[in-house]
Amino acid sequence: MTAICREACCSVTPRVSVAELFDRGFRRNHAEPLSIAGAPCADAEGNSARYSLELAGGKLAAIGFRATSCATLIAYCELIAEMVPGFSIEIAEGLSARDLIEALAGVPEFKQPRAALAVAAFRAALTEARSRQ
Repeated sequence: MTAICREACCSVTPRVSVAELFDRGFRRNHAEPLSIAGAPCADAEGNSARYSLELAGGKLAAIGFRATSCATLIAYCELIAEMVPGFSIEIAEGLSARDLIEALAGVPEFKQPRAALAVAAFRAALTEARSRQ
Protein backbone atom coordinates (compact mmCIF):
# COMPACT_ATOMS: atom_id res chain seq x y z
CA MET A 1 0.00 0.00 0.00
CA THR A 2 1.21 3.48 -0.75
CA ALA A 3 1.12 6.40 1.62
CA ILE A 4 -2.05 8.44 1.69
CA CYS A 5 -1.28 11.72 0.00
CA ARG A 6 -3.28 14.75 1.03
CA GLU A 7 -3.07 16.42 -2.40
CA ALA A 8 -6.24 16.63 -4.51
CA CYS A 9 -4.59 14.73 -7.34
CA CYS A 10 -4.05 11.70 -5.10
CA SER A 11 -7.36 11.64 -3.27
CA VAL A 12 -8.11 8.05 -4.27
CA THR A 13 -6.37 5.54 -2.02
CA PRO A 14 -6.21 1.81 -2.62
CA ARG A 15 -8.53 -0.11 -0.32
CA VAL A 16 -7.32 -3.00 1.77
CA SER A 17 -9.14 -5.24 4.19
CA VAL A 18 -8.71 -5.83 7.90
CA ALA A 19 -7.74 -9.44 7.09
CA GLU A 20 -4.96 -8.37 4.68
CA LEU A 21 -3.53 -5.87 7.14
CA PHE A 22 -3.86 -8.28 10.05
CA ASP A 23 -1.90 -10.94 8.14
CA ARG A 24 0.97 -8.55 7.43
CA GLY A 25 0.71 -6.91 10.84
CA PHE A 26 0.79 -10.23 12.69
CA ARG A 27 4.35 -10.77 11.43
CA ARG A 28 5.44 -7.20 12.19
CA ASN A 29 3.82 -7.47 15.64
CA HIS A 30 6.27 -10.27 16.50
CA ALA A 31 9.42 -8.61 15.13
CA GLU A 32 12.09 -7.18 17.42
CA PRO A 33 11.44 -3.54 18.45
CA LEU A 34 13.38 -0.82 16.67
CA SER A 35 15.72 1.62 18.42
CA ILE A 36 13.26 4.42 19.27
CA ALA A 37 10.33 3.13 21.33
CA GLY A 38 7.34 5.15 22.41
CA ALA A 39 5.42 4.67 25.62
CA PRO A 40 2.71 2.01 25.50
CA CYS A 41 -0.90 3.20 25.25
CA ALA A 42 -3.98 1.29 26.40
CA ASP A 43 -7.73 1.64 26.28
CA ALA A 44 -10.42 0.79 28.83
CA GLU A 45 -11.09 -2.56 27.13
CA GLY A 46 -7.59 -3.91 27.80
CA ASN A 47 -6.17 -3.31 24.31
CA SER A 48 -2.70 -1.82 24.10
CA ALA A 49 -0.19 -0.78 21.48
CA ARG A 50 3.38 0.47 21.39
CA TYR A 51 5.36 1.64 18.37
CA SER A 52 9.06 1.67 17.69
CA LEU A 53 10.80 3.63 14.93
CA GLU A 54 14.00 4.21 13.03
CA LEU A 55 14.86 7.61 11.58
CA ALA A 56 17.11 8.36 8.63
CA GLY A 57 17.76 11.85 7.37
CA GLY A 58 15.00 13.31 9.53
CA LYS A 59 12.38 10.97 8.06
CA LEU A 60 10.72 7.83 9.33
CA ALA A 61 12.70 4.95 7.85
CA ALA A 62 11.11 1.96 9.58
CA ILE A 63 8.10 1.38 11.82
CA GLY A 64 7.49 -1.49 14.21
CA PHE A 65 4.79 -2.12 16.77
CA ARG A 66 3.54 -4.45 19.45
CA ALA A 67 -0.20 -4.68 20.02
CA THR A 68 -2.62 -6.93 21.85
CA SER A 69 -4.34 -9.62 19.82
CA CYS A 70 -7.31 -7.56 18.56
CA ALA A 71 -7.36 -8.07 14.77
CA THR A 72 -8.74 -4.57 14.18
CA LEU A 73 -6.08 -2.93 16.34
CA ILE A 74 -3.31 -4.87 14.59
CA ALA A 75 -4.78 -3.90 11.22
CA TYR A 76 -4.85 -0.20 12.15
CA CYS A 77 -1.28 -0.42 13.50
CA GLU A 78 -0.11 -2.10 10.31
CA LEU A 79 -1.87 0.53 8.22
CA ILE A 80 0.17 3.21 9.99
CA ALA A 81 3.36 1.18 9.60
CA GLU A 82 2.77 0.89 5.85
CA MET A 83 1.61 4.48 5.30
CA VAL A 84 4.23 6.63 7.01
CA PRO A 85 7.76 5.48 6.09
CA GLY A 86 9.39 8.38 4.28
CA PHE A 87 7.31 10.98 6.12
CA SER A 88 8.93 13.60 8.33
CA ILE A 89 7.91 13.58 11.97
CA GLU A 90 5.94 16.77 11.39
CA ILE A 91 3.91 15.24 8.55
CA ALA A 92 3.39 11.96 10.44
CA GLU A 93 2.03 13.87 13.45
CA GLY A 94 -0.89 14.98 11.27
CA LEU A 95 -2.20 11.42 10.91
CA SER A 96 -5.58 11.06 12.60
CA ALA A 97 -7.88 8.27 13.67
CA ARG A 98 -10.35 9.53 11.06
CA ASP A 99 -7.69 8.99 8.37
CA LEU A 100 -7.38 5.34 9.43
CA ILE A 101 -11.12 4.79 9.65
CA GLU A 102 -11.61 6.23 6.18
CA ALA A 103 -8.75 4.17 4.71
CA LEU A 104 -9.97 0.88 6.17
CA ALA A 105 -13.57 0.35 5.13
CA GLY A 106 -15.78 -2.26 6.72
CA VAL A 107 -14.68 -1.93 10.34
CA PRO A 108 -17.74 -2.09 12.60
CA GLU A 109 -18.42 1.18 14.38
CA PHE A 110 -17.87 -0.34 17.83
CA LYS A 111 -14.29 -1.30 16.83
CA GLN A 112 -13.36 2.01 15.21
CA PRO A 113 -12.02 3.49 18.49
CA ARG A 114 -9.05 1.12 18.00
CA ALA A 115 -7.90 3.66 15.38
CA ALA A 116 -7.56 6.32 18.10
CA LEU A 117 -5.52 3.90 20.22
CA ALA A 118 -3.21 3.11 17.29
CA VAL A 119 -2.72 6.82 16.57
CA ALA A 120 -2.08 7.64 20.24
CA ALA A 121 0.59 4.95 20.47
CA PHE A 122 2.16 6.12 17.22
CA ARG A 123 2.24 9.72 18.45
CA ALA A 124 3.95 8.56 21.66
CA ALA A 125 6.72 7.08 19.51
CA LEU A 126 6.93 10.28 17.47
CA THR A 127 7.27 12.27 20.70
CA GLU A 128 10.16 10.04 21.74
CA ALA A 129 11.76 10.39 18.29
CA ARG A 130 11.42 14.18 18.45
CA SER A 131 13.11 14.24 21.87
CA ARG A 132 16.13 12.44 20.37
CA GLN A 133 16.63 14.88 17.53
